[in-house]
Amino acid sequence: LALLCNLRNMYLADVDEKLIFEALDRMNTEKILPFRFIAAARHIPHWESKVERAMMKCLEDKEKLTGKTVLLVDVSGSMDSELSSKSDLTRCDAANGLAILLREICEEVAIYSFSNRLVRIPDRHGFALRDAIRNSQEHMGTHLGKALNSIEDNYDRIIVITDEQSVDPIPNPKGRGYMLNVASYQNGVGYGPWIHIDGFSEAIIDYIIEYEKQYN
Repeated sequence: LALLCNLRNMYLADVDEKLIFEALDRMNTEKILPFRFIAAARHIPHWESKVERAMMKCLEDKEKLTGKTVLLVDVSGSMDSELSSKSDLTRCDAANGLAILLREICEEVAIYSFSNRLVRIPDRHGFALRDAIRNSQEHMGTHLGKALNSIEDNYDRIIVITDEQSVDPIPNPKGRGYMLNVASYQNGVGYGPWIHIDGFSEAIIDYIIEYEKQYN
């Protein structure tokens, strides 16, 4: 993590690139989530391919979620806000990081973005998936209810990554439903039969995996 956080400083200090790339290849990625790599690549985009290679390594040995997953990512205007007052990461960065991770650990997955409308995201990985989600539509309103009603897929679970603001009522999920709130609000929209997880944490995905073991 310290290596990732200091990549920009090492670049500005003119550290030998070969040493940096060797360190990225050797780094222990076991407890690092993709949003950390997204933050690092933002500051040094010309090293993005090296950072992405390290990021994908952190996903190789993750436990899998079996069955069909629908992943619904909020790209409304409020998602462009900072994750916290002490962070330069946005809620969108956090959501994209979780999407990159879930793309790799779900056995079968369909990914959508929502704002004013629902958009199916191309089958991509890594930073290409981040870009596809971010650029899928204008970042405007939060029509979560309409998006959920528009999804026609049959699924075992649906995972919504959002800051839990919505202009319309939220229907019940058609399978297990998770509402992951990457903002710091105490109250949101994901109540009733939804499994509601407040606040962004690196343990979110581990929680879902452990929770679902009771169904296996």
